[in-house]
Amino acid sequence: MDTTMGKLKNFTIPDFGELYSKTYDERMIRWRALCAVDKSRNLLKMTADVAKPIPSILEVGCGTGAVLRELAASGVGSTLTGIEIGVTRSKDQQSSLGGGTIPIDGYDGVRMPYDDASFDLVYATHVLEHVLDERGFLSEMRRVSRQYVYLEVPCELGVKTSYKSLQKTLNIGHINSYTPESFALTLETSGLTIRRVELFDHSYSIHRFATSSWKAAVKLATRRTLLRVNPALASRILTYHCGALCERGPGLKI
Repeated sequence: MDTTMGKLKNFTIPDFGELYSKTYDERMIRWRALCAVDKSRNLLKMTADVAKPIPSILEVGCGTGAVLRELAASGVGSTLTGIEIGVTRSKDQQSSLGGGTIPIDGYDGVRMPYDDASFDLVYATHVLEHVLDERGFLSEMRRVSRQYVYLEVPCELGVKTSYKSLQKTLNIGHINSYTPESFALTLETSGLTIRRVELFDHSYSIHRFATSSWKAAVKLATRRTLLRVNPALASRILTYHCGALCERGPGLKI
């Protein structure tokens, strides 16, 4: 009996330079603003039990600074900074992207232009799935953090994972896919110590964005019920977001 899978299919690799250089239209801007509310809410929940204040915060891969602005509105952190590939470090550019109040620096995607232990919290939401060198990226986050590192990714690997589903996520730049367990493994093999992990669903506003109110309500109720009853099963059947609050950790020696 032939037990081989035969010839594996080839993925179609998009032009990532073209993909990431596209200008957001009005609809995408609204979508990202809604997502920023969810991302900041998740981060605040995960850091709520931190014993001491978190004065300085850095967001890695901050885009236009939407999440940073949500955090600023919540009153968390006395200083907030963003960093993004391809952004010039001129004050005019920083002011434009940061809404006039939050500085956004540029970097080469490899080494962040900050000294070791420069920020109390360093975070990246829905960035790691786009990163070529995951552990190099995480090691840099760890290096510039004084204590905490927060990551959030979509968990897109499950029982329904197929070439088609992976190609769909690849088309939006997701070159890394995770389960909650493989996400934790990636973090801990990057020298981080995980303090807390949690699965999150989208808010009603996100579910409502592309469908009717009743469909969004049914979808939300179904997904939340499954997540509450059996998180492990839920993460294998549907895509949820996994957030992990880590401490700087001792590093990794190989």
